[in-house]
Amino acid sequence: MRIGVPAALAIAALVLIAAWHRPVRVPFGFSRLTAATEASVERRFLALPSSDRIRDEHRVFAGQPHMAGTARDRELMEYTRDRFAAFGLEDVEVTTHEVLLPWPEEVSVEMTSPVRWRASLREDPVPEDPDTHVDPQALGLPYHAYSASGDVTAPLVVAGSGNPEDYEALAKRGVDIRGKIALVKYSVPYSYRGFKALTAERRGAAGILIYSDPADDGAGKGAVYPKGPWGPESHIQRGGIVYDFMVPGDPLTPGWPSLPGARRIGRDEAVSLPRIVSAPLSYKDAKILLAADSPVVRMVVRSDDRIRPIWTVTGMIRGSERPDQMVIVGNHRDAWIYGGVDPSSGSAALMELARTLGELRREGWRPKRSILFASWDAEEFTLTSSTEWGEQHAERLRRDAVAYINVDSAASGPMFTAAAVPALNRLIEEAAGEVRDPVTRIPISAVSRERRTRDRGALPTGSSESLVDNRLGSGSDYTVFLNHLGIPVADLTFDGPYGVYHSLYDTHRWVATIGDPGFRYHKVLVQLWGIISLRLANADVLPLDYEPYAMRILTFIDEVERQSSTSVGVAPTVPAFADLRRAGNELRLAAAGFNAERDGALARGDRAALDRFTSALVLVERQLLDPAGIPDRPWYRHQIYAPRYTYAPEVLPGVTEAVDARDAPAITAQALRVSAALRRAAAVLRERPPR
Repeated sequence: MRIGVPAALAIAALVLIAAWHRPVRVPFGFSRLTAATEASVERRFLALPSSDRIRDEHRVFAGQPHMAGTARDRELMEYTRDRFAAFGLEDVEVTTHEVLLPWPEEVSVEMTSPVRWRASLREDPVPEDPDTHVDPQALGLPYHAYSASGDVTAPLVVAGSGNPEDYEALAKRGVDIRGKIALVKYSVPYSYRGFKALTAERRGAAGILIYSDPADDGAGKGAVYPKGPWGPESHIQRGGIVYDFMVPGDPLTPGWPSLPGARRIGRDEAVSLPRIVSAPLSYKDAKILLAADSPVVRMVVRSDDRIRPIWTVTGMIRGSERPDQMVIVGNHRDAWIYGGVDPSSGSAALMELARTLGELRREGWRPKRSILFASWDAEEFTLTSSTEWGEQHAERLRRDAVAYINVDSAASGPMFTAAAVPALNRLIEEAAGEVRDPVTRIPISAVSRERRTRDRGALPTGSSESLVDNRLGSGSDYTVFLNHLGIPVADLTFDGPYGVYHSLYDTHRWVATIGDPGFRYHKVLVQLWGIISLRLANADVLPLDYEPYAMRILTFIDEVERQSSTSVGVAPTVPAFADLRRAGNELRLAAAGFNAERDGALARGDRAALDRFTSALVLVERQLLDPAGIPDRPWYRHQIYAPRYTYAPEVLPGVTEAVDARDAPAITAQALRVSAALRRAAAVLRERPPR
């Protein structure tokens, strides 16, 4: 049946009217008036990311080895700088820091008794992957950055995973580690290699060798590369062993930026530098030592201990209304070799995020708040350039930074994982509902919640914990922003089986054939990263919610009190925990009152009130810092979060460490400090001081 022109026009008009009146889902932090505009921007943005472009960028970043401070690292800095400018970012800058960045001059491991044998310290090439066919001379020696230099010959002691309980078990058997060389394996779940080095150092070991056990990340888990995701016997996990759980960044400028000409302390004064000789081994080499009878081993490590330049690249899309307020997005650029997953997958994603948001800007769009893009350097050494840049810009960041959203590795598989402060839970949950899994076409939020429920047991319906992990440790560039500066952070990734971490086999081909064929999850990561950034930048009031934060803190208090009652005894610590719980409830009530008034202002479209609410929200996380820091680790100032020495999350760190020490007076003192921080945060939410 043919329809005449007037009827067709009438139908078109009805369609337009229906579309106009279709309910718009209002994102957290937006009014109904601005939600439609945001939805239009997000629809345009979601259509822009390209898997093919991400693949091309990944081939650039993962195409050659690019350890921090090398010529290729510098070339990629220049490439990133030029691409940022070409994408239309503003204020593109390169910041140079001069830091302790030791490279190896000699690394050797040999058995001198009962037979003579020398470790190859070499990874075997994979015929299917040309990137693994590289001249070992050009590749450089596998090593542990910041190992002490030394020449040690001593009996070898096999010490499990190198954790304190492993040495205690040895001691019960009459085995003394003092003056010996410890042979330990990397841990699954992950335990930072620097903690293993410190544990061996404190026990009096003369040296430590760390190898990858195939039961954890090799053939014992499944097919090895190139047939599967796990590491071949010859894979070697490189990495730093610096004690950055004490203080990250350049070990010789602790707490201040390592700009050219900066004051430096002596190496002997640096609390983060190991005093033990350490080196990595493959299982192919380690199994020879494991099979030997009472072996004596000589290990030689010599590093040059040179000060070298590293380069942070930043660029910005300036905000139209509050250009001083900044949403920061970042990834580190440096890799131990190619860094196919860690970090080149994230570097490619950062470039695509910059390109797509830059395209929106070239079309005439601007966010309300500024978005700053950062390509960090030397993260693999000791979170170096992000820490130095954060210390350099500390005053501005404390005043203006809204949030930092980190992506270290974009994708090694299909499982979305987010770690964040609870204030960001709702934002991440909603954003993940806007982005669809490329295989199932189901929203990422639903896929992730189902998986986490399956892995961790049933969770309450709608629980934000089903999507966002609210326990933050360390090991990536968000550390300075959260733990030192009090800025809300999130860390995003898509996970999967990944047995080639920090090895020669972490290549473009591994990612393209195993980790994320088609780079589909890279694209989804960019979409999700972008939605979170857009909403932080465009919301009428910052989409931060401190009511679930307070409720999460109350659960942390319960956990630590239970630990205290078990290890210390209830009586001495009851008053401290009672006051801590009162302070947590004060924060919860202040946040609930704040939220009710904020929602009213959003409904009214009260711009002046919303600006005051935002100004208060910028300040809240800062109140959870204590200028004195946590005991023995003053750089770490946040009273709710710190890393354990293993990098695992530690909540209420001052209190927790006092509980671990069974020190009742210290528990009380630390609880009072946390209570004071919670009350400062509550006061900001109640009083909403103007900026």
